[in-house]
Amino acid sequence: MADDDKKPRTPAEFRELLREVYEVPEVEEEGKRRHRRRARRRARRETKANRKTTMKQVLEDERAKEPMHPAGAALIVVVILAVGFGATKWITGDDKPQQSVSATPSSAAADPAAGSGATASSPPSPSASPSPSASLPAVDLSAPEKTAEGWGRVYMTRNPPVDKEHETVVERAAPWMTEALARNLAGTRDSLWDNLISNGGVSTVTGVEVGKADEKLGIDTPLRAWREVKVKTVIEGYKKYDKTYVFQAEMTRDGDQWRVSRVLGV
Repeated sequence: MADDDKKPRTPAEFRELLREVYEVPEVEEEGKRRHRRRARRRARRETKANRKTTMKQVLEDERAKEPMHPAGAALIVVVILAVGFGATKWITGDDKPQQSVSATPSSAAADPAAGSGATASSPPSPSASPSPSASLPAVDLSAPEKTAEGWGRVYMTRNPPVDKEHETVVERAAPWMTEALARNLAGTRDSLWDNLISNGGVSTVTGVEVGKADEKLGIDTPLRAWREVKVKTVIEGYKKYDKTYVFQAEMTRDGDQWRVSRVLGV
C-alpha cells in the first residue's frame, strides 16, 4: 500500500469527497455548518426528484417505441366495427320487421274445427278460468227454500283471481237479496273471503241443503221466514279440502217474491 493512502485527508480533500457523493453545488459549500446541512438535504431531494422524472420519461419513450400487442389491436378493431354497425342501424333503420307476440288466440286455436292442421292447444291456466257468473242458476224467488238455495250457491261460489274483490261476489248474489243486505255485505269485511285468499284458493259449491232454522229465531209468518242453509264446498288452493258453511238466513216477502234480508254466520 502506498504511503500517500495512509495519510489523513485534508479538509479540502474531505469536502471534495462529499461533493462527489452528494453532488452539492460549490456555491452552497460556503457558510455555516447548519446551512451546509440544509443545502445537502435540498440537493439530495432535487437529485432524487430529477432521477424519478428522468426514469418516467425514459419509460414513456420506450413504450411509445414498442409495437402494439395483437390482442390490443384486435380489441380496437372490434370497438370500431361495433361503433360503425350501431351508426349504420341508427341512420338506415332496421329493415327487418319486428316479430310481435299476440296474446289473443287465433281462430284456429280457439275453434278446433276451424282448421284441419294438427295444432295442439295449450291447457288453460287457473287465472283464465271462466267467471262464476257464467254458470249462475236461474233466479227463483217463489219460496223461501228456493231463495235460500240460490243465494247460498251463488254467494259461496268464489274465484278471487277472477272476482278480484268481495264486492263482486255480493253483486253476483244481489238478485237473491234485499238492497239493504247487499249494501251491508258490500261494506263489511268478509272473513271467509280473506281466508280463501290466504290459502290461494277457489271455492266451488258442490251442494246446498235448506232446512228449518232454530226456533229461537222466530216462527214463519206470511211475510218472514228463517231457514238454515248448509253450503258444501271444495276449496282448491295451496291445499285442497272440503268445507261446509252453515248460515241462518232470514227471508222476507215482497209481493210474490222472497229475498234474503238478514244472514247470521257470515
